[in-house]
Amino acid sequence: MPRPFNFRRTHYGLYLCGKILYTLAMVAAQKLINIPLREFAVPVPRKGSIEALSGYGRAAAEGQEIHLKVQKKRAKSDGSYRSEVAIGAEFQKEEFCFRVDGRMDGLFDTEPPKIEEIKSTFNLSELARRLDNQPLDHPYCLQLFSYGYFYRLRQGVTPELSFHLVSSRSADSLDLPLQLDIALYEQWLEERLDELVREARLAEKRAARRRKIAAGFVFPFPDPRPGQIELMETIDQGMNEGKPMLIQAPTGLGKTVGVLYPVLREALGRGQQVVYVTPKNSQHSVAEDAIRRFHDAGSHLKSLSITAKGKICFKNEPLCNPEFCEYARDYYTKVCEYGIRDLLARKRKLTARSFRELGEKYQVCPFELQLEGMEGADVVICDYNYVFAPRSALSGMTNTGIDQTGKANLVIDEAHNLPSRAMECYSPALSSVVLEKMRNEIKSIAHRFRREAENILDGCLSTVASCGHGKKPAVIEPPVDAFLEQDIRLRTLLTRYLESMVEIQPQDVILRLSFYWSEFTSALEYAADPDREEFFTTWHPAGTVKITCCDASAMIRDCYDNYQQVVAFSATLKPFDYYKTLSGLDLEKTLTAEFTSPFPTHRRKLMLIPQVSTRYSQRERNYARIAEAVVRITSLRRGNYFVFFPSFDFLERLAAFFQPPAGFSLILQERNIKTSQVKTIMEQLQETDGANIVFAVQGGSLAEGMDYAGDTLIGAFIVGPPLPSFDLEREEMRRYYQRRYGAGFDYAYIVPAMAKAVQAAGRVIRSETDRGLIVLMDSRFTEPGYSRSMPADWFRSDARELVSYSILGEVDEFWRSGDADEGLAADGLCQP
Repeated sequence: MPRPFNFRRTHYGLYLCGKILYTLAMVAAQKLINIPLREFAVPVPRKGSIEALSGYGRAAAEGQEIHLKVQKKRAKSDGSYRSEVAIGAEFQKEEFCFRVDGRMDGLFDTEPPKIEEIKSTFNLSELARRLDNQPLDHPYCLQLFSYGYFYRLRQGVTPELSFHLVSSRSADSLDLPLQLDIALYEQWLEERLDELVREARLAEKRAARRRKIAAGFVFPFPDPRPGQIELMETIDQGMNEGKPMLIQAPTGLGKTVGVLYPVLREALGRGQQVVYVTPKNSQHSVAEDAIRRFHDAGSHLKSLSITAKGKICFKNEPLCNPEFCEYARDYYTKVCEYGIRDLLARKRKLTARSFRELGEKYQVCPFELQLEGMEGADVVICDYNYVFAPRSALSGMTNTGIDQTGKANLVIDEAHNLPSRAMECYSPALSSVVLEKMRNEIKSIAHRFRREAENILDGCLSTVASCGHGKKPAVIEPPVDAFLEQDIRLRTLLTRYLESMVEIQPQDVILRLSFYWSEFTSALEYAADPDREEFFTTWHPAGTVKITCCDASAMIRDCYDNYQQVVAFSATLKPFDYYKTLSGLDLEKTLTAEFTSPFPTHRRKLMLIPQVSTRYSQRERNYARIAEAVVRITSLRRGNYFVFFPSFDFLERLAAFFQPPAGFSLILQERNIKTSQVKTIMEQLQETDGANIVFAVQGGSLAEGMDYAGDTLIGAFIVGPPLPSFDLEREEMRRYYQRRYGAGFDYAYIVPAMAKAVQAAGRVIRSETDRGLIVLMDSRFTEPGYSRSMPADWFRSDARELVSYSILGEVDEFWRSGDADEGLAADGLCQP
């Protein structure tokens, strides 16, 4: 028998269905924002200073190692223990849904359950005091409270909460229980969600502004240069296919603008930003000039250039400690109190000057302000180390935000430098000579620290001395524990030293000693790992112990995960397989392309003199031959020439007896040349009707990143490929490359040398009106192993095509034909 119709029940059922559907529709319409718990669990508003105990910094590798040790010990002794337990929660607020995810360090499945957060610190008692006294004002406490609250939401049970604090100095530990106050936590949660809503709406506006810029983004020149269109089309193709790119493009192609235009347009169209990295601070100007051109074309791009901490810091030493630095003291409190993030967001261009002015006005750290401003910038220009160094500063800025698709794009300028620069990051050394020189300086520090510092210095010297014996360098297994023990002693001294009233002077010896030693011990985690065959440690009789990384590709590769598109470019990236391999790029997936010079080839005379040898065993009998060739060739045309040598020793040996032609001056590049000296040389080269011969080294500051336009430079002699020194480290590298890649000598010696040689040669022709001579001096330049690194437009099929059988005649004819062309051009009969 059918049930009777119940209007009231049916009406209520329809009401419930409608309410459920409405709720589901509202949830579906909400904008989902994913937030790591570490970024979610912060005080509202931010409070505190820049310091190790603030809770805002990134976890050090040392702290991660301590975490693992504790977790392994817990799992072994307690069957109820689980580590790295994922947990999350969603919170609806206004039109947004915030998804927060994290991992609990440890969970004890007991009655009641217990959540444990592991924190390591150098100052155990001070961290415990802070966590106990102001739990809602410290990120660490808010992280642990959030784990407990999320667990309660999911399981319906309120867990016990506890910190397990471990001293990185002594390995002592302390358990600190925490009580989850639901009412207080929910009060904070409401304030934090309100704050996140405001941030999300700002992010929406930022993304919408970027998309609007992308829609109207125009190329900054009416007519692209030859090759520029093809360059941009290649980059568009790579991005459409999701491939990282390695692009070789010469000077004069307009490669900076040609790369930035498509990469910016693609990133902005997704509401994202671009990170542009260079090997040095001094090379930022190339990217900044490109951004200015986009501004001139009507674009409203926001750019930020990051200046190195040592250059922008107001103090004598760039040390972030509130006891020492008033700009670090209460930094987070002042940034919120004065609304400095809003001030940064209003500026279209942010430079070192902008941050110094704000830093002085509000007494906050200008370097940290740069990091605050990154989120709002459309283009961030910075050094390699901000992306590729261990625990880099930019790794946290690339997370997907509201109304953004994917991640930021990465552009790597002068990418031929990336493999070596990354290796250097992981290759520190300690020298007994350097350490011993600090002894006299230690005698001048405050009396109460002097004896302890001298004892620690003695311990450091003994530790280095214990690494080896004998008269020959050797590969060793470093005594890791001894180095770490000295590091702890130094950090203990440094802590008390900074907390005292001692005035810190520039180049303070205690700071220098501490940082010098800690840089080495930081790399020991890699060198002591038996699975890391790309690392080795050597001892030298002069009292030096050195860690060498001969392949940083694995560390570089991890950094690419933070970016959507990766475009690396330079004038010297051949052979491509070498740079793909050691730059951590996928050999099969990476798109490679080479573009030739847009300038007329008849304006460049490129020749090779194989009769000269710069091999070490043959140098003595070739010095005179090299000097004679330089004198005779430069005598044919008055102007400025560079002679680029493979080393300073070679340069100084030849300079000792070189006599320049009549009317020419000889200029020598000094070792450790200063910026002011480079400027003086440039001024001398720019003098009207000047005639100078500059002796410089390949790979040096005068051979790369310098623009010698017009008559500043009319010729360059490349004296031999600058092969690295044949020593223990280089031979260990060769053996590794042979084992790993089957290309030992090429990877260890030839390719790095040819990158420097080609870069030096590229100083000559810088514009379509330049005319210049490039002379390669050494028979090895004709060998395929060397010539495959040369640009495609240097020869048709074989480098031997560059060999001249009438050197002076061909050079004289080159200069005469140029004079004739310029004469006809002046008469309007032809174009130069």
